[in-house]
Amino acid sequence: MQAFDGEHPSSPILKLQPTRTSWPAPSGVPAKPQETDDEALINHVTAGSQSESKQALETIYQKYHQDVWRFVRSKVSSSGDADEISAAAWLVVLEKIRDFTWTGVPIKSWLLSIAHRKVMEYFNSPHPISLEKLHEDYDQALYFIASQLNLFDQLEPRARIPTVVKKEADSLLHRMIRRLSKNERRIIMLIYFEAVENATEVAHRLGMNKNTVRVYHKRAKDKLRSFPELKRLVERVDE
Repeated sequence: MQAFDGEHPSSPILKLQPTRTSWPAPSGVPAKPQETDDEALINHVTAGSQSESKQALETIYQKYHQDVWRFVRSKVSSSGDADEISAAAWLVVLEKIRDFTWTGVPIKSWLLSIAHRKVMEYFNSPHPISLEKLHEDYDQALYFIASQLNLFDQLEPRARIPTVVKKEADSLLHRMIRRLSKNERRIIMLIYFEAVENATEVAHRLGMNKNTVRVYHKRAKDKLRSFPELKRLVERVDE
């Protein structure tokens, strides 16, 4: 992934507004950020007066914020994520920079190492799921149950679904079949979880008469269709 030419941070990170114009700087801090020496900036941050330290930090931000953002953007799928991760990286910079010891390594290398760690944290941390996504997964899970059990004629079978949706479907079905009788529940579980659809095979597995299996199977399907969760699904499909 890479940042498109027209992409840039959506808003100034940490409220440090980058500018293209020169501005008054304390003694020893050049007015133009790109002409500023890294070592001098670090010295002003760590050993200068309060105003020199603040101005030097702003200079570092103005000089490198685009580089940091574009590095992060090259690793993630959206500019919004790049904004968020870059902001987190600059917060670390604010916390750590006064302990920075100049060794001749460019500031940019240090900044990008922090950004890299924040990118790794982003990928290794669980991401919150939106309410909209939860509703979508729930609807897909219900659809999968209904199609696998052939509860409604207008639904087409769905052989492959995302793992998270399959888990949701399994959990939903377990909760629903608790409302069925023992024999109805056993038949539905064989059909759904083991794909045993032949009445003769189901009867053999359960030690029951084939016609009895058919009766229980019809009762189970009728009950499942009447459950509010699946009734709402049919209403949405019919709209």
